[in-house]
Amino acid sequence: MLNKEELIKSFQNEINVLHTKFDELKVQASLGKTKLTEAIQPEIHKIESQLSDAKKKYDQLAHASEDALHDLKKGLTIALDSISSSVKGAARRFKDH
Repeated sequence: MLNKEELIKSFQNEINVLHTKFDELKVQASLGKTKLTEAIQPEIHKIESQLSDAKKKYDQLAHASEDALHDLKKGLTIALDSISSSVKGAARRFKDH
């Protein structure tokens, strides 16, 4: 099992990757067709909210005791998986059009 510092670094790397993918998606949205861009805006807002929530969980992880670490790790893992799915789904919409 990873120690707390390794876990934090791993999650930070994962968050950075998701932010990069999300930024690429926003660029595609800004360059895309108007109807598609309008259709994807709710998904972009959802992902922004999910990233904000994940950041809060990440901040809690950084300050958590060893006892709370497992629960926070589980919550953050679920949050990041959800964000990844949302980003992939939104990106697929662009590829399909």
